Amino acid sequence: MKEKDTGPEANQEDLWRDAARHHWLQDHYGADQAVDDLSRIMVKGDGIHLFDVQGKRYVDAIAGLFLMNIGHGQEEVADAVSRQLKKLAYVNSGAYSTLPATELSRKLAEITPGDLSRIFFCGGGSEAVEIALKMARQYHHLRGRPNKSKIIARRGQYHGSTYAAMSLTGPARFRGIFEPHDPQARHVERPYCYRCPWELEYDGGACDLQCVKDLERLIKFEGAETIAAFIATPVSAGNQVPPPEYWSRVRDILQENEILFIDDEVLCGFGRLGTWFGIEHFDIEPDIVTMAKALTGGYIPGGAVAASEEIAEAFADDTFHHGVTYAGHTATMVSALKSIEIMERESIVQNAAEMGGYLHRRAMEVLYEKHPTVGYIGSLGLLMGIEMVQDRETKKQWAKGRDHPYAQALTAKLRDRGLAIRAGNLIVLSPPLTIDRAAIDEIIDILDESITEMEEKPKWRTR
Repeated sequence: MKEKDTGPEANQEDLWRDAARHHWLQDHYGADQAVDDLSRIMVKGDGIHLFDVQGKRYVDAIAGLFLMNIGHGQEEVADAVSRQLKKLAYVNSGAYSTLPATELSRKLAEITPGDLSRIFFCGGGSEAVEIALKMARQYHHLRGRPNKSKIIARRGQYHGSTYAAMSLTGPARFRGIFEPHDPQARHVERPYCYRCPWELEYDGGACDLQCVKDLERLIKFEGAETIAAFIATPVSAGNQVPPPEYWSRVRDILQENEILFIDDEVLCGFGRLGTWFGIEHFDIEPDIVTMAKALTGGYIPGGAVAASEEIAEAFADDTFHHGVTYAGHTATMVSALKSIEIMERESIVQNAAEMGGYLHRRAMEVLYEKHPTVGYIGSLGLLMGIEMVQDRETKKQWAKGRDHPYAQALTAKLRDRGLAIRAGNLIVLSPPLTIDRAAIDEIIDILDESITEMEEKPKWRTR
């Protein structure tokens, strides 16, 4: 059977039809995918830009999916991976190490916070979370605390879409049809002052951090002897930056109750917040760290779990009961090593901190000051969340879901103006960390123009 030409030179009328028929996009509405839209087919990446099959240029405002931290088109990474694959692609990861895996393990132990000295490789972020949960539970079992098996997470946070990770994830789309979830999962409130569930004002701590007390109350109710770990991201949803003393108080509570802290750095790690790992902003040390996404610069799938020396020592006379076929694949290891090398050589983490400050200033000066439908802007480094509201005083949101006419219309306007992004109640910005001021100005201008048009034609209030 003759192969059908589906490259850029093929009949463009057929391209999206074939993509819609055969490529099942993740986390995407089927009816939306059926719409003929060639801008959904990307063929090239260069720096902070993407180019679709028709040649239109877009600013990649979310770095692929929070992972292209060193930008698109880094030939050094591709060349290094190619050389390695020609030499050695794979060995049994349950029996052997390789030179790239050894070197990357050593490098990660060097740049991660605290005494995280043992690295377990895997294929991605959800998998890293699953591994961390099993590691925490087996650790307590080995230490003679077999009843410590419950995991506490925070409402509204995302930790992955596999079973246990999904059980700890907050968004409603992971509930209902996928229940029952892991019966050992527990949830507490998130530290998001803009939408405090107790309707209190932080005001320098006047609220007495009820979000921390919520954790204390749950631990007391469940019994510390039943809880293995607390998992959380340093900053959630781009704009949920916790109060300054939040993390130190949480860490004290966890240590008092012999509960491990799993720091989920899948999104925040590798420079996104202007530090190598997001938790460094808060001067505390985790017991376990999950990482993926920008670990490899986005060039090869890969993830890892870093454990403290104390946790590693508990497994001295036992096996950690988990296996991953592609753990430590040489292509992944080399991609990560070269990405980290580029970040260090080009001071990309420092650039993220500097450009993050500029992004926040511009967003506040232009978007918040001009637009009453911009309810709140929060950010740290080059991770920003812009919460869109119908009314700033009441904080009333648009109907949830990216199928809502408001979300669809705003996303379309942003894409038409050359911004690769999805929008709705929340607009999350996380561009490549190589971005400069001119590109940030372009992002803000596109947002400004699109939001202005939405406010002038408020026909999206249909639901």
